[in-house]
Amino acid sequence: MDSPAEYKAPGALVVRMPRGIRSKEKLLMILADKLRLPGYFGGNWDALEDSLRDLTWLPAKQAVIIVHEDLPFGAGGENRGIYLAILHEAAMHWAAMQERTFHVVMAESLRARLQ
Repeated sequence: MDSPAEYKAPGALVVRMPRGIRSKEKLLMILADKLRLPGYFGGNWDALEDSLRDLTWLPAKQAVIIVHEDLPFGAGGENRGIYLAILHEAAMHWAAMQERTFHVVMAESLRARLQ
């Protein structure tokens, strides 16, 4: 979409990721807070992947939308690719399960930087 800042989804848990995230720790901390991840969240990539495929602590069928105005980490870094792959896998999981809507929203201008 042209302006992710304007994205609205009534009733959904909309997680707005701030610009300028450069560390894995900061990204995971923000997601843990905004998604209300359980206390046993391990704070690593595997734990994030598992958590995004679970979400049982949220109200049943509540949509989850993660909105990015910018991509985290620097271009070409390993963390960006891992993070985007986890988001993609979670979206595919929920699309197949048809139990919950899970979307990632970002500016159209970021499409070329998804590598």
